[in-house]
Amino acid sequence: MGSGRPGRGGHAWAALALGLTSLGCAHAQSVPASAPVTTAPAAVAPLEDELTLERTACSGACPVYSLAIHRDGRVHFVGVKDVAVMGERDWRLEAVYARHLFGEVERSGFLALQPRYSLEVEEFPGLVLSLRKHGVVQRVQLGGPDSADFPRDRDAEQLLTRLGVLIDKLTASGRFVDVGSKKKAGSCVEP
Repeated sequence: MGSGRPGRGGHAWAALALGLTSLGCAHAQSVPASAPVTTAPAAVAPLEDELTLERTACSGACPVYSLAIHRDGRVHFVGVKDVAVMGERDWRLEAVYARHLFGEVERSGFLALQPRYSLEVEEFPGLVLSLRKHGVVQRVQLGGPDSADFPRDRDAEQLLTRLGVLIDKLTASGRFVDVGSKKKAGSCVEP
């Protein structure tokens, strides 16, 4: 083989070309040793579908955390403030429940909502709900800091609140959120 300097690997290229020709490959050509070696760019994997719920701070002691749910049932929890478990936890939700959650969000009218809405009482905790499907993200914020200037829509508020409760219930997040909780994750399977 060559010494590692450009232009010195001619023997290797000739052996490769000879090997391809001997296999009956009609398109094999001798490539000059000085030709640059190129590779095809790696295929970029599409982003997985994901449903995310974030509970934001309030003027008092409200749980601040996020949940990310994948279609295959993987759940990722991050406890930030005023929760029973601080930091990250992962578990697996039974696939039927994960499919149900995605289906409920997709059928609910969530995809037609505006990006931001205010709450009647600004001091209440807010929530952010996001759905990433086929690489496209719909993110909707309800309340939270500096939300007084957002439009108010009672139907959107009810829908987002209902979806947030459904996500918390089906993922059994209360075992990490509620201080002193003795709840078990009835629909969850530990990883």
